[in-house]
Amino acid sequence: MQHDHRSDADYEADVRQRRDEMERALRAPGPGGWLAIVGMYPLAQGENTVGAAPGSTVLLPAGAAPERLGVIDFADTQGTLRVTTDEPVFVDEVETRHAVLRNHYAPGGMSVVRVRDVRFGIMQWASDPYNVRVWDANSPKRLSFPGRAWYPIARENAVIGRFTPHPPGSTMVVTHTGGETQVLANPGRVAFSLRGQDFVFEASTPEQGESVVWLLLRDGTNGRTTYGAGRFLMAPRLDGDRVLLDFNLLYLPPCAFCDYTTCPMPPRANVLPFPLEAGERFPEQPA
Repeated sequence: MQHDHRSDADYEADVRQRRDEMERALRAPGPGGWLAIVGMYPLAQGENTVGAAPGSTVLLPAGAAPERLGVIDFADTQGTLRVTTDEPVFVDEVETRHAVLRNHYAPGGMSVVRVRDVRFGIMQWASDPYNVRVWDANSPKRLSFPGRAWYPIARENAVIGRFTPHPPGSTMVVTHTGGETQVLANPGRVAFSLRGQDFVFEASTPEQGESVVWLLLRDGTNGRTTYGAGRFLMAPRLDGDRVLLDFNLLYLPPCAFCDYTTCPMPPRANVLPFPLEAGERFPEQPA
């Protein structure tokens, strides 16, 4: 990689460390841990019952939570939790009987409600209605997950790109895996060379902020050894207009692991016309 003075051993250790961090995030027992999600329930304006009892608006896992935990009174984009169970219930790890719940867009982020090993909070994404996502630390998918699978690290898969900004506030419309469209921030485009070919990809902005650009892309591995809708890359901005594109850190989107979310699909321009055997892949199947 251009302008990188690390030894091969140090570089590979850094990539493995980043991959390990992504593994830990995926396995998290609560918010952010895609393997632990066990449900997503739309909220109606007014009263929404919460518990493991059949027919609850927000259905918690049977045997893992009280039959009737309480009620979320939902108005506009804000919910208020009223606890009715005798079991201890925590909001942001403070035991409570009554709490206003922040949604994940609010300052301070999403309020996390916990009972036993089950967590839930109010979210909204793309064309989804406001909903409650439920995480169970003991979800079978989380407990049986064999680990993320990766292609071998190859240093030539890390290149320097050049970022050209768009006018402030620019956006782009993409399709998501739920079949609808969504609007993503589109702060600029990134030009780079890979395998002797030149490309210009549209970039978005991740939750990490403007120090990183987020690329959604397709290549010839999609639908074969990687997720059919594409893969994602977080690319740190360096000095000036330079961006580090390390395709050894390409990762599968959350939809590859979780049935309770939708993921944006790459814009038409962001396609590599060859299979890029770099970054995350599906586990290899026994012969």
